[in-house]
Amino acid sequence: MKRPAIALLAGALLPCAFAQSVPTPAVADNRLAQPSTQMMEGDALVYPKDAAYPAGLAARGVQGRAVVRVKVGPEGKAAGVTIAESSRSRELDNAALALARSYPYTPPKPGVAPSEVLVPIRFRKDTLSELPHKTCADFNIDKAWFATAFPEFKPGDMEVVKMAIGAVLFTLPGPQQMPYARNSGAVAAAAIAACATQPDEKFFALIQREAAKLPRK
Repeated sequence: MKRPAIALLAGALLPCAFAQSVPTPAVADNRLAQPSTQMMEGDALVYPKDAAYPAGLAARGVQGRAVVRVKVGPEGKAAGVTIAESSRSRELDNAALALARSYPYTPPKPGVAPSEVLVPIRFRKDTLSELPHKTCADFNIDKAWFATAFPEFKPGDMEVVKMAIGAVLFTLPGPQQMPYARNSGAVAAAAIAACATQPDEKFFALIQREAAKLPRK
């Protein structure tokens, strides 16, 4: 049985739209003391207000997710860190390495080989509460960096676009949600195109405006 489109959209967007900032990830649990590689649950989120976000990068649209491979030493400290998945920004990767190096971990059990932990760290420029105030000029800066760093993806794949699409979904009356879910890609594309020529407009408002044009059923 196919899942309804609305459920698919909500499932994809909710984690992106409503994840909260955390200064460090939760301390690794006992599973990480096994001699194997584990992925830490949930991303550690870093915002521009945090000291760990390299100064000036957010203003240039630089943001992304790095995954750090950490070798955990006998005292629960990082004995070695390397980038397992790059954010495609050297500055963000270096910041992610520094953060992962500073975190506490569960040490390996006595007589067990050092464990490895994969620590995902996401440098996110925009918070959900700031989204309604984001101008198209700022969005266009983000889009330009995204196009350079991720040429294989489309602007609609940007995290801020998914956040906006997900946030608008939950402001719509029930009858409008299904048409919106089916046409969210077109809504995003129209808003992105409008932003290119209207730098003073608010990006979130354009998403709402395009959503309002959809049929009610």
